[in-house]
Amino acid sequence: MSAPHSNRPRGGVLAPKARVTRNDVARLAGVVPSTVSYVVNNGPRPVSVEARERVLKAIDKLGYHPSDVARSLRTHRTQTIGLVIPDITNPYYGEMTQAIEEVSFQHGYTVILAHSSQLPERELRYSHVLRSKGVDGVIFLPVTSDLEPVYSLERAGIQLVILEREVPGYTCIVFDEHDGGYLATQHLLALGHRRIGCIVLAGDSTSSAARVEGYRAALADAAIPVAADYVVESNYGYTAGEVAARRLLKLEKRPTAVVAHNDLIAIGAMKAFAEAGLKIPGDVSVIGFDDIAAASYVQPRLTTIASPKREMGRAGIEMLLNLLKSSDTVFPETLRLPVELVVRESTARPV
Repeated sequence: MSAPHSNRPRGGVLAPKARVTRNDVARLAGVVPSTVSYVVNNGPRPVSVEARERVLKAIDKLGYHPSDVARSLRTHRTQTIGLVIPDITNPYYGEMTQAIEEVSFQHGYTVILAHSSQLPERELRYSHVLRSKGVDGVIFLPVTSDLEPVYSLERAGIQLVILEREVPGYTCIVFDEHDGGYLATQHLLALGHRRIGCIVLAGDSTSSAARVEGYRAALADAAIPVAADYVVESNYGYTAGEVAARRLLKLEKRPTAVVAHNDLIAIGAMKAFAEAGLKIPGDVSVIGFDDIAAASYVQPRLTTIASPKREMGRAGIEMLLNLLKSSDTVFPETLRLPVELVVRESTARPV
């Protein structure tokens, strides 16, 4: 007896369903294919209310989804934005990324996120990936002085906005890092501290260099010499902050206060000080930078320099979208955003 008839092909794998095309929608709606395109793209030519209604009903019935590839070939746009950030684990970049994604979504763009891990080779690799994806523009947060990834994207004709670094010839948005370092140190000086340490970011980070310059300038204005062993390097993250703080603890005359490159490092340093039996801020004051959400939840709550990260993200994507829309020559500019001191419980007068 023969087996029952089945539509299932040999091997038990269902045959793929044929893709619904623009022509299928046009046939069902009783219009020409170009009318379907005008409805889907909301132009460039007007469509009567009746024809539009028939097209929309046909799209719904057939489950039609326009091809992004076909649209990009026709418009030379992919409606995608590349975003290269240095540290996906830092909540600071999470807030900035969220702001960028929200504005992009409102304008019909999709964000492709690339995490460089502060490594120049990853920055370069991602620049090649974003080129191959045909992104319309890129928001780049370069960490190192190697700007080949930026130049690579520019050579491909891709619009760029650079955040957190001032690069001549490009549209950039930066924080006033120098002022941040100055404000943090000046706050500790006003409390009466004279032995002030500084945990800086290892490598050639321009933001770290500017913050250290602000730290040095505040000490110079107070006629206090910078002790070389009070300035220690750190990598990113809580653990790195612990390691850097322990180096300061080994000094014969440890600092009574510390300025950290960011809040993650500051919180790590606080852990190391507490484990060494020091009270914060009674024995040592600590100040961070960025004002991430965790800064107001640790105990004691962290004094920090607040940088408007969401504002930077929004400004960055808005500037990029303006560049993509503009048919005129746009001259590069640098927007410098102010920072402010947020005083909490991790800083006090020295005992």
